[in-house]
Amino acid sequence: MPRLIVFVLLLSIPLFLASCTTPGGRDAGMVYDDTVISARVKGRLTEMMGGKVIGVDVDVYQGEVTLQGRIRSPNMESRVIAVTARVPGVRKVINLLKIIP
Repeated sequence: MPRLIVFVLLLSIPLFLASCTTPGGRDAGMVYDDTVISARVKGRLTEMMGGKVIGVDVDVYQGEVTLQGRIRSPNMESRVIAVTARVPGVRKVINLLKIIP
């Protein structure tokens, strides 16, 4: 009998985890996807800048990427947006970048 109880409990764990959601209604898979997208965007932006740190904050929610920060030129702004848009999983880019010469 105890083995049956353990077996049933083990089977119910995936069901329990699958039903867990954040207050925003996202499940663990969606949060993980956004984290992966964020890491990829940051990595590509760092590559674009030749390994230098770029002053752009990247926030991702359900595949929508919001870029915030200071950028030095309109050309750099368009490059940052283009690089971000090409990352797999990005559905939309929201540009809140400020151009500071």
